[in-house]
Amino acid sequence: MKQVVMKVVKTDKIAASVYKTTFTGDISGITNAGQFVNVKIDGLYLRRPISVCDLSDNTLTLVYKVVGKGTEMLSRSTSGDKFDMLTGLGNGYDISASGDKPLLIGGGVGVPPLYYLAKLLAEKGKTLSVALGFNTEKDVFFINEFENLGCKVKVATVDGSFGVKGFVTNVLPEEYSYFYACGPEPMLKAVYNATKTDGEFSFEERMGCGFGACMGCSCKTTVGAKRICKDGPVIKKGEILW
Repeated sequence: MKQVVMKVVKTDKIAASVYKTTFTGDISGITNAGQFVNVKIDGLYLRRPISVCDLSDNTLTLVYKVVGKGTEMLSRSTSGDKFDMLTGLGNGYDISASGDKPLLIGGGVGVPPLYYLAKLLAEKGKTLSVALGFNTEKDVFFINEFENLGCKVKVATVDGSFGVKGFVTNVLPEEYSYFYACGPEPMLKAVYNATKTDGEFSFEERMGCGFGACMGCSCKTTVGAKRICKDGPVIKKGEILW
């Protein structure tokens, strides 16, 4: 974990209530895809945990949905604004387990951390499939970004307004060597039951401290209690107890 001050480069709205903010600053504390940062918002007591979407040189990209006062304030940030962050939080995904044909499965704002993961896997020459699930067409984002990495992308929307009508489990490919998933818990449960290989799940959870001190985000696993913020947010399929 590293505490740094990051400066906003720009903020853009990319889907319904979804924003992308790019920062510049010290990103050396972030060492793996699937990690997150904890952002201090002026006037609010608790920091806001947000998954790392992308890293490049000294640039950090966060993609998030406005769901409360903290994210709403962040979405109104403009060039030059500064934010105190705790960086390099969480364990991240195990890239070495991917095999040759990894599958990335994302739902809603669970999609962003999979983008940096896809970049790292693409750099290793992996053949990537991506399955994305959204509620409706206005919620869809990052299709082109994944395709530009060489990923084969399939999309499902609940109302059928874009891609296949249904859920992300309706667009899983037949063949893949391993999977990585991120999204709301009902989606993760469905993915758990629908997948046929080993894989990893990144859990979304309300957090207090964000680095394992308060024990506020503990969950039970086959290997004992784990803290989502410290021992997670990524948990392997074989360890999960629903």
